[in-house]
Amino acid sequence: MSTDDRNPETGRVADSVIPASAPSDIYAVPQADGPLPLSRGAPERKLKRVDHYDRRAEVTAYETLTSTGTVRISFRVIDNTVFRFRPGQFVGIQAEVEGYGIRRTPYCIVSTPNDERTFQLLIRLVPEGPLSYYLGGLGVGDVIAFRGPLGRSLIPKTDDEELILLATGVGVGPFVSLAHVLADRGYERPVRLYWGLRLETDICLLDQLDSVAARHDAFSYHISLSEPPRDWPGLRGRITQSVPPLLETLGGKRYYLVGNGAMIEEMSTVLSDLGVDRTFIYEEPFFNARHKPDPLSVADTRSRFVAHDLFSPHADQEYGLLHPERPLTGRRRATTPPTEVPPIR
Repeated sequence: MSTDDRNPETGRVADSVIPASAPSDIYAVPQADGPLPLSRGAPERKLKRVDHYDRRAEVTAYETLTSTGTVRISFRVIDNTVFRFRPGQFVGIQAEVEGYGIRRTPYCIVSTPNDERTFQLLIRLVPEGPLSYYLGGLGVGDVIAFRGPLGRSLIPKTDDEELILLATGVGVGPFVSLAHVLADRGYERPVRLYWGLRLETDICLLDQLDSVAARHDAFSYHISLSEPPRDWPGLRGRITQSVPPLLETLGGKRYYLVGNGAMIEEMSTVLSDLGVDRTFIYEEPFFNARHKPDPLSVADTRSRFVAHDLFSPHADQEYGLLHPERPLTGRRRATTPPTEVPPIR
Protein backbone atom coordinates (compact mmCIF):
# COMPACT_ATOMS: atom_id res chain seq x y z
CA MET A 1 0.00 0.00 0.00
CA SER A 2 1.57 3.28 -1.04
CA THR A 3 1.36 6.52 0.89
CA ASP A 4 -0.79 7.89 -1.95
CA ASP A 5 -3.61 5.65 -0.74
CA ARG A 6 -3.83 7.54 2.57
CA ASN A 7 -5.96 10.54 3.42
CA PRO A 8 -3.53 13.49 3.63
CA GLU A 9 -5.41 14.84 6.66
CA THR A 10 -5.90 11.69 8.75
CA GLY A 11 -3.04 9.57 7.46
CA ARG A 12 -5.46 6.65 7.20
CA VAL A 13 -6.30 4.47 4.21
CA ALA A 14 -9.00 5.84 1.91
CA ASP A 15 -12.33 4.03 2.14
CA SER A 16 -12.49 3.38 -1.61
CA VAL A 17 -9.19 1.50 -1.85
CA ILE A 18 -9.72 -2.13 -2.94
CA PRO A 19 -6.84 -4.61 -3.26
CA ALA A 20 -5.95 -4.97 -6.94
CA SER A 21 -5.81 -8.75 -6.57
CA ALA A 22 -9.35 -9.03 -5.22
CA PRO A 23 -11.82 -10.91 -7.44
CA SER A 24 -14.46 -8.85 -9.23
CA ASP A 25 -17.19 -9.95 -6.82
CA ILE A 26 -15.21 -9.04 -3.68
CA TYR A 27 -15.42 -5.56 -2.22
CA ALA A 28 -14.03 -3.81 0.85
CA VAL A 29 -17.05 -2.82 2.90
CA PRO A 30 -16.07 -0.56 5.81
CA GLN A 31 -19.03 -0.42 8.17
CA ALA A 32 -17.54 1.15 11.26
CA ASP A 33 -18.29 4.71 12.34
CA GLY A 34 -15.41 7.15 12.24
CA PRO A 35 -11.96 6.79 10.65
CA LEU A 36 -10.88 3.31 9.60
CA PRO A 37 -7.95 1.71 11.40
CA LEU A 38 -4.82 1.42 9.34
CA SER A 39 -4.41 -2.31 9.88
CA ARG A 40 -5.89 -4.53 7.18
CA GLY A 41 -6.47 -7.19 9.80
CA ALA A 42 -8.94 -5.06 11.70
CA PRO A 43 -12.55 -6.32 11.70
CA GLU A 44 -13.73 -3.09 10.13
CA ARG A 45 -11.72 -3.85 6.99
CA LYS A 46 -13.05 -7.35 6.52
CA LEU A 47 -13.79 -8.21 2.91
CA LYS A 48 -17.29 -9.25 2.07
CA ARG A 49 -18.40 -11.37 -0.90
CA VAL A 50 -21.15 -9.67 -2.86
CA ASP A 51 -23.71 -11.82 -4.65
CA HIS A 52 -24.10 -10.48 -8.19
CA TYR A 53 -26.80 -13.05 -8.94
CA ASP A 54 -29.28 -11.15 -6.81
CA ARG A 55 -32.05 -10.76 -9.37
CA ARG A 56 -35.08 -13.05 -9.49
CA ALA A 57 -37.34 -14.28 -12.29
CA GLU A 58 -40.25 -16.70 -12.29
CA VAL A 59 -40.92 -19.35 -14.93
CA THR A 60 -44.15 -18.58 -16.80
CA ALA A 61 -43.99 -21.14 -19.62
CA TYR A 62 -41.95 -24.16 -20.70
CA GLU A 63 -41.94 -25.52 -24.25
CA THR A 64 -40.17 -28.55 -25.70
CA LEU A 65 -39.27 -27.51 -29.24
CA THR A 66 -37.43 -30.57 -30.57
CA SER A 67 -37.05 -34.24 -29.76
CA THR A 68 -33.30 -33.71 -29.69
CA GLY A 69 -33.29 -31.56 -26.55
CA THR A 70 -34.06 -27.95 -27.43
CA VAL A 71 -36.45 -26.13 -25.09
CA ARG A 72 -37.73 -22.58 -24.75
CA ILE A 73 -38.37 -21.22 -21.26
CA SER A 74 -40.25 -17.99 -20.57
CA PHE A 75 -39.57 -15.87 -17.49
CA ARG A 76 -41.07 -12.85 -15.76
CA VAL A 77 -38.78 -10.68 -13.64
CA ILE A 78 -40.17 -10.41 -10.11
CA ASP A 79 -37.61 -8.15 -8.40
CA ASN A 80 -37.90 -4.37 -8.21
CA THR A 81 -34.94 -3.48 -10.45
CA VAL A 82 -35.48 -2.09 -13.95
CA PHE A 83 -35.22 -4.77 -16.63
CA ARG A 84 -34.56 -3.75 -20.22
CA PHE A 85 -32.50 -5.51 -22.87
CA ARG A 86 -31.47 -5.34 -26.50
CA PRO A 87 -30.94 -8.14 -29.04
CA GLY A 88 -27.67 -9.94 -28.36
CA GLN A 89 -27.62 -9.36 -24.62
CA PHE A 90 -27.67 -12.20 -22.14
CA VAL A 91 -28.50 -13.08 -18.56
CA GLY A 92 -26.24 -15.07 -16.28
CA ILE A 93 -28.01 -17.78 -14.30
CA GLN A 94 -26.78 -19.29 -11.05
CA ALA A 95 -28.11 -22.41 -9.36
CA GLU A 96 -26.96 -25.17 -7.05
CA VAL A 97 -27.05 -28.38 -9.07
CA GLU A 98 -27.09 -31.62 -7.15
CA GLY A 99 -23.78 -33.40 -7.54
CA TYR A 100 -22.09 -30.39 -9.14
CA GLY A 101 -22.42 -27.57 -6.62
CA ILE A 102 -22.94 -23.96 -7.65
CA ARG A 103 -23.06 -23.58 -11.41
CA ARG A 104 -23.17 -20.34 -13.42
CA THR A 105 -23.88 -20.02 -17.14
CA PRO A 106 -24.77 -17.10 -19.44
CA TYR A 107 -27.71 -17.52 -21.82
CA CYS A 108 -28.58 -15.18 -24.70
CA ILE A 109 -32.11 -13.81 -24.74
CA VAL A 110 -34.20 -15.04 -27.68
CA SER A 111 -37.29 -12.89 -27.18
CA THR A 112 -37.79 -9.34 -28.42
CA PRO A 113 -37.43 -6.31 -26.11
CA ASN A 114 -40.64 -5.39 -24.28
CA ASP A 115 -41.98 -3.35 -21.39
CA GLU A 116 -43.52 -6.33 -19.60
CA ARG A 117 -40.30 -7.39 -17.80
CA THR A 118 -40.32 -10.76 -19.53
CA PHE A 119 -37.70 -12.71 -21.48
CA GLN A 120 -37.22 -16.09 -23.12
CA LEU A 121 -34.21 -18.40 -23.32
CA LEU A 122 -33.46 -21.03 -25.95
CA ILE A 123 -31.64 -23.90 -24.26
CA ARG A 124 -30.12 -27.12 -25.55
CA LEU A 125 -30.09 -29.85 -22.90
CA VAL A 126 -26.62 -31.40 -22.99
CA PRO A 127 -24.92 -33.81 -20.54
CA GLU A 128 -21.80 -31.63 -20.35
CA GLY A 129 -23.96 -28.71 -19.23
CA PRO A 130 -25.41 -29.62 -15.80
CA LEU A 131 -27.15 -26.26 -15.50
CA SER A 132 -29.03 -26.90 -18.76
CA TYR A 133 -30.60 -30.02 -17.26
CA TYR A 134 -31.39 -28.12 -14.08
CA LEU A 135 -33.25 -25.51 -16.13
CA GLY A 136 -34.87 -28.28 -18.13
CA GLY A 137 -36.37 -29.60 -14.92
CA LEU A 138 -38.03 -26.32 -13.93
CA GLY A 139 -41.78 -25.88 -13.93
CA VAL A 140 -44.14 -22.93 -14.09
CA GLY A 141 -43.84 -20.92 -10.88
CA ASP A 142 -40.23 -21.89 -10.11
CA VAL A 143 -37.86 -19.00 -9.42
CA ILE A 144 -34.29 -18.57 -10.67
CA ALA A 145 -31.42 -16.33 -9.53
CA PHE A 146 -29.79 -14.33 -12.32
CA ARG A 147 -27.77 -11.26 -13.19
CA GLY A 148 -28.13 -8.93 -16.15
CA PRO A 149 -28.96 -8.21 -18.82
CA LEU A 150 -25.34 -7.87 -19.89
CA GLY A 151 -23.31 -7.81 -23.08
CA ARG A 152 -23.32 -5.93 -26.35
CA SER A 153 -26.26 -5.11 -28.56
CA LEU A 154 -26.39 -6.64 -32.04
CA ILE A 155 -28.32 -3.71 -33.50
CA PRO A 156 -26.09 -2.07 -36.15
CA LYS A 157 -25.14 1.53 -35.53
CA THR A 158 -25.76 2.43 -39.17
CA ASP A 159 -28.30 1.17 -41.69
CA ASP A 160 -26.11 1.15 -44.81
CA GLU A 161 -24.59 -2.35 -44.51
CA GLU A 162 -25.84 -5.79 -45.44
CA LEU A 163 -25.94 -8.17 -42.48
CA ILE A 164 -24.73 -11.76 -42.75
CA LEU A 165 -25.83 -13.78 -39.72
CA LEU A 166 -24.16 -17.16 -39.20
CA ALA A 167 -25.42 -19.36 -36.37
CA THR A 168 -25.10 -22.95 -35.24
CA GLY A 169 -27.53 -24.67 -32.89
CA VAL A 170 -29.17 -22.45 -30.29
CA GLY A 171 -26.85 -19.65 -31.41
CA VAL A 172 -29.76 -18.63 -33.63
CA GLY A 173 -31.57 -17.28 -30.56
CA PRO A 174 -30.23 -13.71 -30.50
CA PHE A 175 -30.67 -13.49 -34.28
CA VAL A 176 -34.39 -14.19 -33.94
CA SER A 177 -34.64 -11.26 -31.53
CA LEU A 178 -32.54 -9.07 -33.83
CA ALA A 179 -34.60 -9.96 -36.92
CA HIS A 180 -37.83 -8.89 -35.22
CA VAL A 181 -36.33 -5.56 -34.14
CA LEU A 182 -34.89 -4.82 -37.60
CA ALA A 183 -38.26 -5.63 -39.18
CA ASP A 184 -39.99 -3.23 -36.78
CA ARG A 185 -37.48 -0.52 -37.69
CA GLY A 186 -37.81 -1.12 -41.43
CA TYR A 187 -34.12 -1.93 -41.94
CA GLU A 188 -33.72 -1.64 -45.71
CA ARG A 189 -30.43 -3.44 -46.36
CA PRO A 190 -30.49 -7.24 -46.87
CA VAL A 191 -30.36 -9.37 -43.73
CA ARG A 192 -29.39 -12.96 -44.50
CA LEU A 193 -29.48 -15.62 -41.80
CA TYR A 194 -27.66 -18.94 -42.31
CA TRP A 195 -28.40 -21.51 -39.62
CA GLY A 196 -26.30 -24.64 -39.30
CA LEU A 197 -27.81 -27.75 -37.68
CA ARG A 198 -26.99 -31.45 -37.71
CA LEU A 199 -30.38 -33.13 -38.16
CA GLU A 200 -33.73 -32.17 -39.63
CA THR A 201 -35.25 -32.96 -36.22
CA ASP A 202 -33.12 -30.14 -34.74
CA ILE A 203 -35.13 -27.50 -36.63
CA CYS A 204 -37.42 -25.23 -34.61
CA LEU A 205 -38.63 -21.61 -34.46
CA LEU A 206 -39.83 -21.72 -38.07
CA ASP A 207 -43.02 -19.88 -37.12
CA GLN A 208 -41.02 -16.90 -35.88
CA LEU A 209 -38.60 -16.90 -38.80
CA ASP A 210 -41.44 -17.17 -41.33
CA SER A 211 -43.27 -14.37 -39.55
CA VAL A 212 -40.31 -12.00 -39.92
CA ALA A 213 -39.71 -13.01 -43.55
CA ALA A 214 -43.38 -12.36 -44.39
CA ARG A 215 -43.36 -8.78 -43.12
CA HIS A 216 -39.76 -7.81 -43.88
CA ASP A 217 -38.74 -8.19 -47.52
CA ALA A 218 -35.08 -7.58 -46.69
CA PHE A 219 -34.90 -10.64 -44.40
CA SER A 220 -34.26 -14.19 -45.55
CA TYR A 221 -33.10 -17.34 -43.82
CA HIS A 222 -31.51 -20.60 -44.94
CA ILE A 223 -30.93 -23.81 -42.97
CA SER A 224 -27.94 -26.03 -43.66
CA LEU A 225 -27.90 -29.62 -42.33
CA SER A 226 -24.64 -31.48 -41.86
CA GLU A 227 -26.53 -34.81 -41.87
CA PRO A 228 -29.53 -34.14 -44.13
CA PRO A 229 -32.09 -36.73 -45.24
CA ARG A 230 -32.06 -37.70 -48.91
CA ASP A 231 -35.02 -35.48 -49.78
CA TRP A 232 -33.81 -32.39 -47.87
CA PRO A 233 -34.43 -29.31 -50.08
CA GLY A 234 -32.21 -26.87 -48.19
CA LEU A 235 -28.48 -26.35 -47.89
CA ARG A 236 -26.24 -29.33 -47.18
CA GLY A 237 -23.10 -29.54 -45.08
CA ARG A 238 -21.65 -27.38 -42.32
CA ILE A 239 -22.21 -23.68 -42.87
CA THR A 240 -18.47 -23.25 -43.40
CA GLN A 241 -19.01 -25.46 -46.46
CA SER A 242 -22.42 -24.37 -47.75
CA VAL A 243 -22.35 -20.59 -47.19
CA PRO A 244 -19.08 -19.41 -48.85
CA PRO A 245 -20.29 -20.08 -52.43
CA LEU A 246 -23.43 -17.99 -51.73
CA LEU A 247 -21.54 -14.81 -50.83
CA GLU A 248 -21.03 -13.06 -54.16
CA THR A 249 -19.11 -10.20 -52.54
CA LEU A 250 -17.57 -9.64 -49.11
CA GLY A 251 -17.39 -5.85 -48.94
CA GLY A 252 -20.19 -3.65 -47.60
CA LYS A 253 -21.28 -6.32 -45.15
CA ARG A 254 -21.16 -6.89 -41.43
CA TYR A 255 -20.74 -10.47 -40.22
CA TYR A 256 -22.22 -11.88 -37.02
CA LEU A 257 -20.97 -15.32 -35.95
CA VAL A 258 -22.71 -17.02 -33.00
CA GLY A 259 -22.65 -20.57 -31.66
CA ASN A 260 -19.94 -23.20 -32.01
CA GLY A 261 -16.51 -21.69 -31.41
CA ALA A 262 -15.00 -24.01 -34.02
CA MET A 263 -17.21 -22.53 -36.74
CA ILE A 264 -16.54 -19.01 -35.51
CA GLU A 265 -12.75 -19.35 -35.45
CA GLU A 266 -12.63 -21.03 -38.85
CA MET A 267 -14.99 -18.61 -40.59
CA SER A 268 -13.55 -15.46 -39.04
CA THR A 269 -10.02 -16.56 -39.91
CA VAL A 270 -10.97 -17.05 -43.55
CA LEU A 271 -12.97 -13.82 -43.78
CA SER A 272 -9.97 -11.95 -42.40
CA ASP A 273 -7.66 -13.72 -44.86
CA LEU A 274 -9.92 -12.63 -47.71
CA GLY A 275 -9.79 -8.97 -46.73
CA VAL A 276 -12.72 -8.42 -44.35
CA ASP A 277 -11.70 -5.97 -41.64
CA ARG A 278 -11.86 -7.52 -38.18
CA THR A 279 -14.06 -4.67 -36.97
CA PHE A 280 -16.82 -5.96 -39.28
CA ILE A 281 -16.82 -9.42 -37.69
CA TYR A 282 -18.77 -9.99 -34.46
CA GLU A 283 -18.00 -13.22 -32.58
CA GLU A 284 -20.01 -14.85 -29.79
CA PRO A 285 -18.90 -18.44 -29.05
CA PHE A 286 -21.32 -20.47 -26.94
CA PHE A 287 -18.81 -23.32 -26.53
CA ASN A 288 -15.40 -24.34 -27.95
CA ALA A 289 -14.31 -20.78 -27.21
CA ARG A 290 -10.61 -21.75 -27.21
CA HIS A 291 -10.77 -23.76 -30.41
CA LYS A 292 -7.77 -23.45 -32.73
CA PRO A 293 -8.83 -24.00 -36.33
CA ASP A 294 -7.19 -26.82 -38.26
CA PRO A 295 -5.15 -25.42 -41.17
CA LEU A 296 -6.62 -27.99 -43.56
CA SER A 297 -10.17 -27.05 -42.57
CA VAL A 298 -9.34 -23.37 -42.98
CA ALA A 299 -7.87 -24.02 -46.42
CA ASP A 300 -10.96 -26.01 -47.44
CA THR A 301 -13.31 -23.23 -46.30
CA ARG A 302 -11.21 -20.58 -48.04
CA SER A 303 -11.31 -22.53 -51.31
CA ARG A 304 -15.13 -22.49 -51.27
CA PHE A 305 -15.42 -18.69 -51.36
CA VAL A 306 -16.18 -17.21 -54.78
CA ALA A 307 -15.93 -13.52 -53.80
CA HIS A 308 -12.78 -11.63 -54.81
CA ASP A 309 -13.88 -8.01 -54.38
CA LEU A 310 -11.57 -7.17 -51.47
CA PHE A 311 -7.80 -6.96 -51.20
CA SER A 312 -6.74 -10.35 -49.85
CA PRO A 313 -3.40 -10.45 -47.99
CA HIS A 314 -3.49 -14.24 -48.13
CA ALA A 315 -4.02 -14.37 -51.90
CA ASP A 316 -1.25 -11.85 -52.55
CA GLN A 317 1.10 -13.84 -50.36
CA GLU A 318 0.15 -17.04 -52.16
CA TYR A 319 0.92 -15.53 -55.57
CA GLY A 320 4.17 -13.99 -54.40
CA LEU A 321 2.97 -10.38 -54.40
CA LEU A 322 3.33 -9.93 -50.65
CA HIS A 323 6.33 -10.97 -48.61
CA PRO A 324 5.60 -10.71 -44.85
CA GLU A 325 8.19 -11.87 -42.36
CA ARG A 326 5.75 -14.49 -41.11
CA PRO A 327 2.89 -16.34 -42.80
CA LEU A 328 -0.44 -14.60 -42.43
CA THR A 329 -2.48 -17.72 -41.73
CA GLY A 330 -2.89 -18.45 -38.05
CA ARG A 331 -1.88 -14.98 -36.89
CA ARG A 332 -5.30 -14.02 -35.62
CA ARG A 333 -5.47 -12.27 -32.32
CA ALA A 334 -7.18 -14.06 -29.47
CA THR A 335 -10.87 -13.21 -29.36
CA THR A 336 -11.74 -11.01 -26.42
CA PRO A 337 -15.10 -11.84 -24.80
CA PRO A 338 -17.68 -9.06 -24.99
CA THR A 339 -17.38 -6.55 -22.20
CA GLU A 340 -20.19 -6.85 -19.72
CA VAL A 341 -22.13 -3.62 -19.49
CA PRO A 342 -24.70 -2.50 -16.93
CA PRO A 343 -28.36 -3.07 -17.71
CA ILE A 344 -29.83 -0.48 -20.06
CA ARG A 345 -31.91 1.98 -18.15
